[in-house]
Amino acid sequence: MVDGKQTSLAELGFDWISMDDGWQHCNCSVRQDLDPTLPPCDGNLCFGGHCSWHDSRGMPTVRKDRFPDMKALVNFGHARGLKVGTYLNNCICNEHGPTHYSQDVGWMVDQMGFDGVKIDSCGSSQNVSHWAELFNQTGKPIRIENCHNSWPDFDTGFCPMNFFRTGGDISPSISSIVEEAYATINAADLPEPRSRPGCWAYPDMSEVGNFPPGPHQLDQEQTHWGLWCILSSPLILGFDLQNGATMDRVWNIITNRDALAVSAAWYGHPGTLIRAYPSTSSKMQVVLDSCDGSPATIGWQIDDGRLIAPKAFMPAALCLRSESMPCPPPTTYSDGARCGLALGNCSELPPGSHWNVVQGTIQWWDGHRTTTKPRCLYTSPEDFNTSAGYFIRKARTLGLTECPGQSWLSREGLEKEWPDGPKQCYFKSLVQESRIASGTYGQLHSASSDLNFTLTSRSELKSKDGCLRTAHSSGIQLWAKPLDLSAVAVLLVNPSDQPETLAWPITDVPSRFTGEGQKQMSFKCKPGSCWARDVWNRSAFTIKSDSLPISLAPWASAFYILHSDKPDFNHDGLYDWDPLTV
Repeated sequence: MVDGKQTSLAELGFDWISMDDGWQHCNCSVRQDLDPTLPPCDGNLCFGGHCSWHDSRGMPTVRKDRFPDMKALVNFGHARGLKVGTYLNNCICNEHGPTHYSQDVGWMVDQMGFDGVKIDSCGSSQNVSHWAELFNQTGKPIRIENCHNSWPDFDTGFCPMNFFRTGGDISPSISSIVEEAYATINAADLPEPRSRPGCWAYPDMSEVGNFPPGPHQLDQEQTHWGLWCILSSPLILGFDLQNGATMDRVWNIITNRDALAVSAAWYGHPGTLIRAYPSTSSKMQVVLDSCDGSPATIGWQIDDGRLIAPKAFMPAALCLRSESMPCPPPTTYSDGARCGLALGNCSELPPGSHWNVVQGTIQWWDGHRTTTKPRCLYTSPEDFNTSAGYFIRKARTLGLTECPGQSWLSREGLEKEWPDGPKQCYFKSLVQESRIASGTYGQLHSASSDLNFTLTSRSELKSKDGCLRTAHSSGIQLWAKPLDLSAVAVLLVNPSDQPETLAWPITDVPSRFTGEGQKQMSFKCKPGSCWARDVWNRSAFTIKSDSLPISLAPWASAFYILHSDKPDFNHDGLYDWDPLTV
C-alpha cells in the first residue's frame, strides 16, 4: 500500500532489474569463494591475457549452473513489463587480453535482448565511447552505466553514457554513504553541473535494506535514501527483494512519494552539499587555521610523547590522536571546510604510541610491533577552484603521511600491510587504488604540503600554511536541490554517532544554484510566507522565524521541501499537493 492504494514497485518507477558480476563462465577466477573449482587468477594469467570468459569466436560464455537459459530470463522480465540489464567488462574474471566489443554487443542485444548494461573497468574493454557507438548502431536504445572508466567531458559536456560512477564500492554504513555522496560533488557543484538528465553522477547502488540491526537502523537507512534522492542519484535497490521482512521494514522509505518526487525533479541543478556546521557534541579536533593569537592556537605542549593541545575553552587537557576526523569538502556555498585530526583523553593513547620531534618534523609512532617507520604530521592549504577543473577541491588539511626519505609501499607491500585489501590480481580503478592508499596511510597530500613545524615563543605550532587550532568537529550537514522557482528541497544530515542540535538558519538555502539553468532562480524563504513539507513525517508547517530548531539522533536526518509561496491545504489541514508534479 502506498498512500492507501495498492501499488507495485514498477508503478513507482522501479521498472528495471539488472545483474552484476558472476554470470559468466571463466577459465580462472579472482574469487575462489565463488567457484573454488577454477584455477586462481594470478598476475601472469590475468594481465598476461590468459583469463577469459569468451570462447574461440570471441562470444561470451554463460555459467549454465546459474543461468541455464539466459534468454528465457530476459523474456521473463519483459513479460512482466520490466527492462532487464546485464554486466560487461567483468571483474571476477579479469580479462586483459584482446577486446570483444562487437561480439559482446551482438550477444547482448541481438541474441539475449537486454535493455541496458553496466560496463565495469576490470577488463581491457574500457572505451565507453566505442561501446555507445556500437550500441547505437543496433538501433535499440540501450541504457549505459559507466563504472569507473571515465567521466563526461567537462569542457564540451560530451557524455557517451546515461550515468557514471563517481565513487568506490559502497557498504551499509553511514560513513561509506556520506563518502560516496561527497564523490558526486565534483560533478554537481560546478559553474555548469555535469550531472544532469541523460548523464547522471552515480555514487553506487542503494544499501537501504542491508544495514545491520540496531537502534539506529531506520534512521541510517532513511538518511541514506534521502541523500540519494536529493543528489538525483539513480535509485537502485540492492537488497534481497524476496526477503519479506526486509521489504516490510524499508517499504515506507523506498515508496515515499515526496522523496521520489525530489529525486525525479529537474530545475537545472542535480543537488549538492551546501555546507557543514560545527558539531554540538563533545568531539573535538585539531585543524589548520590562521595564526591569530587566539586561545585555541596558544598553549601547545610536547610532554612524554604526548602532544597536548591548548586548553582554550575545554574543561580538561586533550591530546592529539592519529585518527582523521570526518571532513566534508569545500563547496561554492561554503569554502571554509577543514580536515583535521581527533583530540582525545591523554591517558587513552594506544599503548606504546607516542609523538616525537625530529629535525623540525612531528612524528607519530603507533606502537605496533610490525611498524618500522613513523608517520609525519603535515599541513596543506585550501586549493579550491571549480573554474580550473573538477579535481581542484581540497580543504585546508592537517593529517599524517610518510616521513621524508620514505616511499610508498609497492603493491606487494600494500597487500601485506592491508590484509583485507588487494588479493592476487585484484584491479578496479585509480579511484579505488587511491582509496586503499588513503585508508592505509591517512590523507593523501599534494606537493604544496608542509611537514615542518615551529613551536613559537607563545606556544603556537606553526607551519608555513598557518597554525594548529582546536575546534569542534564537523556536525550537521546541509544538502539542497532546487525543484522549481519557488521550491527547494533540503536535507539536514547528522553523519556522526552522537546526537546533534542546530538552530538552522533558513537563509543558508541558496537563492540560486550554479549553472545556466538557474539564471531565473531567486529563492527566498521569508518567515510567515514560507511553508515546509516534512518529507519523513508527511506533514506541513509554516516557517515562522529566521531559524529552525533541528535535533537529530545519531545518523538521522530531517528532509523538507520549502515553498516560498503559500500552498493550498486540504480539508484535513495538510499540505495538498501531488508530489509527482513537482
